[in-house]
Amino acid sequence: MRWERASGRATLYTWSVVHRNDLPPFGERTPYVAAVVDLAEGPRLMTEIVECPAADLRVGMAVEVVFREAGEFRVPVFRVCATL
Repeated sequence: MRWERASGRATLYTWSVVHRNDLPPFGERTPYVAAVVDLAEGPRLMTEIVECPAADLRVGMAVEVVFREAGEFRVPVFRVCATL
């Protein structure tokens, strides 16, 4: 295995709204949208959708990566593409 650059573009495959999660730090952020996206390069990735109400999500919509700071880590999450 090796690291490969990715464009940051993806397509929403499926999602679920999580209303309860007792594991830190997730419990502090409920409700949140857990999702699976298909990266433009092929792999499927489990992630979170941010900056979009769950009611506005649609299978196949274009999303793009943004990063959430989590201590010393940056976690990839996705939002609806600003340029459609």
